[in-house]
Amino acid sequence: MQLLLSTLLAASVVSGRSVLEYRATPQVYSSCINDNDIALTFDDGPYIYLRNISDQFTAANAKATFFMNGNNWDCIYNPDRISDVKYAYAAGHMIGSHTWSHGDLSTFSSDQIEDGMYRVEEAFSRILGIKPAFMRPPYGDTNSNVQTIAAGRGQSLALWDQDTGDADGNTVAQSEAVYNAVAKAKPKNALILQHETEETTATTLVPYAIKLFQGEGYNLVTLAECLGVDPYQAIGVPQAQSDAWTCDGTPAPGKGCGGSITCETGTPLFSSAAGSSTSGAPTAPSSGANGGTSSTASLPNAAVSPAATSGGSTPAPSDSNTGSHTSSPSATPSGKTGGARALTVPAGALAGVIGLMMLL
Repeated sequence: MQLLLSTLLAASVVSGRSVLEYRATPQVYSSCINDNDIALTFDDGPYIYLRNISDQFTAANAKATFFMNGNNWDCIYNPDRISDVKYAYAAGHMIGSHTWSHGDLSTFSSDQIEDGMYRVEEAFSRILGIKPAFMRPPYGDTNSNVQTIAAGRGQSLALWDQDTGDADGNTVAQSEAVYNAVAKAKPKNALILQHETEETTATTLVPYAIKLFQGEGYNLVTLAECLGVDPYQAIGVPQAQSDAWTCDGTPAPGKGCGGSITCETGTPLFSSAAGSSTSGAPTAPSSGANGGTSSTASLPNAAVSPAATSGGSTPAPSDSNTGSHTSSPSATPSGKTGGARALTVPAGALAGVIGLMMLL
């Protein structure tokens, strides 16, 4: 039996697909852990206000977290967006996945979910040389299948406990009232949702929030810092840009793969040298890299919230802005489930296979 398992594992490595199902513990965070920390998080970019928001946090000796799409308000491969993403990352802000097209993952097939995660992971690998440890599901919508697939790709889900409503039609005054309520309540920490794509968020809400919360004595940190974990599963070397860096032929905003668009469900390659397209051993995150710890890239099993089934970020540009978006998405799973499936074996899965072999 052990020989059979070894043979199957070897075959999966050669083919790029796992023959054995890799199961990991789904983890969903909807609040910070560390005292006196506030994580201000921004969805739906990269967009034209990213550099401005980054600069404001840097000037205040603070850090932000950006959950980015690949093809939503803009294409992540547009030269200006590539430059802005590199700029924010170099400034020490945290970069996380918001999937490729901002589609509702709870309505997607398993292959569509993996495709949406894979394509943006590939973009981060190409542009920054990183593999994110966190994914924020669009709209905050998730189910057990989304959680299992994310865990199989080594990612935890990131929700929030406060929503400014900046992308849901709230006025500036209404969004500021959310900040004021947090400051008045004086919680030990907070995880707040904003959207990078809103001009008034960049020009008005960001400076207001920074001044307010720093004035109350809070540390403005990345999501990884407020949880005390690493922001990335791996840190490698960015690749040289090529004609493959395009949004052409990929799912449109709000849409999934299928039809004329082949679903991609593999694992992005990491470069060991600039411009290399060969697979190399990813480097574990270093201490404090864009917010985090010097522990291993695996995430803890503590302080995990139940998965949400509603609430969340602004719809993709092609979608209508409908539905209820709650500010505390911590409801129990809706019961939408996906069956067992073969996943690509990510870094660390080998240990699980070895453990299975020992049991047999």
